Amino acid sequence: MLGVRLDKQLESRLTALAAKTQRSKSVLAKEALTRYIEEEEAKQRENQLAESRWEEYQTSGDTVDNQTMVTWMESWGTEQEKPCPVK
Repeated sequence: MLGVRLDKQLESRLTALAAKTQRSKSVLAKEALTRYIEEEEAKQRENQLAESRWEEYQTSGDTVDNQTMVTWMESWGTEQEKPCPVK
């Protein structure tokens, strides 16, 4: 069980939305928290992936050269779209 104190303005907005949607304030709050937590967890996963990739680059120094990337990007949306380059 979790108790959350809301300021008056947020409480009013939540009450109004609950009335308009004919859903309880608890259901709306739970839904909002679920969405927020899912978004934050996704951000954390992306940050961890970026850190892992950065660490890998610092160790290996492997890159894809600029011209290869430009050629790939220029193929986007064409009949001859190229696969993503790999190092």
